[in-house]
Amino acid sequence: MTTDSTGPWTPTPTTPANDQKPSNQSELALSWLAPFGMVGLSFVNFFFRIITLGIYDFWARTEVRKRLWSAIRLNGEPLVYTGTGKELFLGFLIVFGIVLLPLMLLTVAIVFFVGPDPILIQTLQFAIYIAIFFLIGIGIYRAQRYRLSRTTWRGIRGSLTGSSLRYAVVYFATLLLIPFTLGWIIPWRTTKLQSMITNNAHLGTQPFSFSGSSGPLYGPFALLWFGVIAITMVAFMLIGGLVQMIQGSMGPEALEPGFKLPPDVAAYVGVLTLGIFAFGYLLYLFISAWYRARTINHFARCTLLDTAQFKGRVTGAGLLWIDITNLLILMLGVIAILVPITAVIAIIASLGGGLPDTAAQIPTTPGAATGLASVLAPLMLVVFALSFTLLAPVTQARAMGYLINNLSIEGTLDLDKIAQGSADQLKTGEGLSQAFDIDAF
Repeated sequence: MTTDSTGPWTPTPTTPANDQKPSNQSELALSWLAPFGMVGLSFVNFFFRIITLGIYDFWARTEVRKRLWSAIRLNGEPLVYTGTGKELFLGFLIVFGIVLLPLMLLTVAIVFFVGPDPILIQTLQFAIYIAIFFLIGIGIYRAQRYRLSRTTWRGIRGSLTGSSLRYAVVYFATLLLIPFTLGWIIPWRTTKLQSMITNNAHLGTQPFSFSGSSGPLYGPFALLWFGVIAITMVAFMLIGGLVQMIQGSMGPEALEPGFKLPPDVAAYVGVLTLGIFAFGYLLYLFISAWYRARTINHFARCTLLDTAQFKGRVTGAGLLWIDITNLLILMLGVIAILVPITAVIAIIASLGGGLPDTAAQIPTTPGAATGLASVLAPLMLVVFALSFTLLAPVTQARAMGYLINNLSIEGTLDLDKIAQGSADQLKTGEGLSQAFDIDAF
């Protein structure tokens, strides 16, 4: 209290020594707003991939990512992807120039100067495989770094610090241990690699943190492991029984060395074998879905952003539904491409009878027919392979939508603590990831 000569006393305001500006603690709501026009975008991307001989793929991936990122909302605000197709293209060119091209030239040079020495060639091939698997680890880490650096929320950019080389060492060393542990290192390996990325990830200046063990994953992994062994054994037993049954029906000569099945029988066996493996793959999807669901939920629970904790509600049944329906959607893409191609070929064939004799006989001449087939076969093979990716943007949106709709964030985050990070941005994108085709989106 104070008094003065001019009037009565008035209270003196006091400020605690530790008085600070109240923090802006906010709950975080994660939501998904399905992107519009993914089917149309799929056909546009496919068309430009074809006419540019695949070069447009880098710009196609970028457009898909922009739509997928913008469909993810955090507190109603969309994520924004700022990467460009040019960055992806330049990244691929750099990796092709400093990694892939030297490896190819080295192989050619050794064969040219040393000769076709089987031992030397096999040693070189083994060394190249080792280098590629090591570089894949670097590619995965740098791809994550690039995507985070090109992801913003409310203008705040993500980032990934740490060493891609250290990640690659762990990735490669644990990969080598998979056969020696009969696969039982996989849950520990997956958890370790996830923690290395998450603990180095940031939203602006706010770091993510990952704290958890692989213990909760070993129960569902055991079911998966024994299930895969059972599926493999049954598949080979069925194939062996099929071969024995056919050999028995064809008489004793079928058991003689060098005996070859008639073409129609061999085709029949091939189709049945593919059917058995296809059914085995569906069974694998069925039993692996629960392990993958447990992994996603466990990793979400182990991830924090300040005091906000992620929570997953992904189920095995949900993942299995997404897997199977996405597979059917991809098959629809194949049909959508093959049907018009088949129709065009049929129309051309039907018009062949009305062509002049000299032109009409060109495709029926053995040499010309072989030449025409040699030209069309690779083209048809490329188109057929690309047709499997025609509706990939649709399946990617469905998979990401399911994941986001089954993730939530519990707790609060002090938004005032988040400022723009100072991590350096990569100037080119995902070269190794593109080169080795390990890019998820």
